[in-house]
Amino acid sequence: MSENAEILNIKNENAGNIALNEKVYSYPVKESLIKEYVLLTLSNKRLGLASVKNRKIVSGGGIKPWKQKGTGRARAGSIRSPLWKGGGTIFGPGNERNYKKDMPKKARKAALKSALSYLLKEGRIIFMQDFEIPEIKTKQMQFIFVNLGIKKGLLVLPTANADNKIAKSTKNLMNYKAISISSLNILDLLKYEKILITVKANEELERNLSL
Repeated sequence: MSENAEILNIKNENAGNIALNEKVYSYPVKESLIKEYVLLTLSNKRLGLASVKNRKIVSGGGIKPWKQKGTGRARAGSIRSPLWKGGGTIFGPGNERNYKKDMPKKARKAALKSALSYLLKEGRIIFMQDFEIPEIKTKQMQFIFVNLGIKKGLLVLPTANADNKIAKSTKNLMNYKAISISSLNILDLLKYEKILITVKANEELERNLSL
């Protein structure tokens, strides 16, 4: 049996009801799966920046510091030996390290459905009537969020409207963000206090996740 939810317009008025797909919004909440997807996303955003210079890369030391024999000193081939001050580092980290992880597509979808089901139960999802604004204006979008009583919110738009006036008007707002269904990710879903999903965006979301 499908669950119904209220639809609000930008004036914070009731604009009808929406029937929710139970395959998406009544999915069992699997915390371990959500955690795995969060760690995967964070790992894939991580860059291997830690790097040191070995004796091949460190500058200087092109000639022997002294001749091989007759000085009474130990043999030395370069002042950039790891044994010398200012020399190369042995077995240090290199920037070639890859932190990328993978997760089956089916498991990623299940994690998103778990997160959406959890957020709906917590009352953190608001379904919005589809709307447009006449021009790119940050103040107008901020007024809409404030009028809805949202202090920190994510607005989810259909992929077709990913680069429209709404998304551009939200770009410079500190506590608000607008993204398309194609860019929807687990981090943004859990980061924001309220998730606003337009009717058309929800149709696309349910179509993608119920397959």
